[in-house]
Amino acid sequence: MTTRQSAVDALLARVRAAVRAQPVTVREVPSHAVVRRVTCDTANLADLFATKAAAVGMRVTRVDEAGLDAAVTTLLATHAQADAKVVVAMRDANLAARASAIAGTRLAANDNDDLLFDCFVGITDVDCAIAESGSLVVSTNGRIRNAWVTPPIHVAIVRAAQILPDLVDLFESATDALDAASTTIITGPSKTADIEGVLVTGVHGPAAVEIVLVS
Repeated sequence: MTTRQSAVDALLARVRAAVRAQPVTVREVPSHAVVRRVTCDTANLADLFATKAAAVGMRVTRVDEAGLDAAVTTLLATHAQADAKVVVAMRDANLAARASAIAGTRLAANDNDDLLFDCFVGITDVDCAIAESGSLVVSTNGRIRNAWVTPPIHVAIVRAAQILPDLVDLFESATDALDAASTTIITGPSKTADIEGVLVTGVHGPAAVEIVLVS
């Protein structure tokens, strides 16, 4: 055995002996009351979410159920040209049918990626939303990911009942989203400052995120 190997073995022996001599202490996991950042009651979550979402660069339009279709129509008229392609990807089949009718087009969810890359607007519902950060949580459970990743404009329909206080609640309550093949937490339009620290919006995803918040 070489002198070097002997030195290594001796060092490892001392480390193992030191580890065995140390008592194992299991620290208590902090309670949610310690890590939770949002404690407001449910009635105020929609207001907090709308404020936080606007602060990170997303635009929030608040409507009731009766005004939902008109709000989506207005957003499409604002952003999409007459011949612009729109992809609709929602788990809510009734809402998907309404949005497709408004958009004037229906694209099969998984049939043609080239078509999806040509879409100018993607309309989705969400699994939930996070009031703490103004984030949207959208999974591939019943949706195609290209609908909120590739179009320049993402229109997300959020119902007030879907808003969770913070990320603690996401991991406790939205297990269906977390079990999906892909789940995206969206906090503002896509942006990067990789090149010389210059912030550029809309590089790796939508340059604009429109939220229709239904109360």
